[in-house]
Amino acid sequence: MARKIILAIIVLMLVPTAFVGVVLVWPWDPVALPKCPLPSGVSAFRRLDDAPPELVRALTQRVGEIVPVGARFDATDVVFIGPGKFRRLIFIWSRNNRWVVATERGGIAYNDPIFAFEIEGDRREAVFLREEIALPGSICSTASGLLDVAGSPAS
Repeated sequence: MARKIILAIIVLMLVPTAFVGVVLVWPWDPVALPKCPLPSGVSAFRRLDDAPPELVRALTQRVGEIVPVGARFDATDVVFIGPGKFRRLIFIWSRNNRWVVATERGGIAYNDPIFAFEIEGDRREAVFLREEIALPGSICSTASGLLDVAGSPAS
C-alpha cells in the first residue's frame, strides 16, 4: 500500500512537469514553407509596414489581424498565442498596381490563403480581386497566378 501511495505521489509530481514541457515547446511550426522564386518584374516585401496603408487596411478589414513573418501564431485549433492569432504573413508581392498577399491560416484545417488586390493610381483604395486557398506545395504557383488574374473586383 505504501508503494502505491509513493508511486501516486511521483506520478502527480511528474505530470505537471511534463505538461509544462509540452506547453513550452508546442505549438511548433508544423509546416515548412517553400522559398518562392520571385517572378519577373515583381517586388517582394516581408512586412505589412512596408506595404501601402490602403492595402493593409483592406486586408485587415477582410481577415483581421495578421502576425508578422516568422512570428508565433496558432497554427492549430488550440489557442496558445492569444485570441485572433490564427493568421501569419508569408510574403507580399507587387507588380505595377497588383498586390498579392500570401498568408498562413491556422485552425482545424491549416491552409494558406492568398489574396489579390489592385491599387489604382490615385492610391486611395485597395480593391479586393480574389482569394485562393493554397497548401504549402502550391503557394508559389498560386501567388504567381494571382499576379496575372483579370482585374474585376470580387465581393
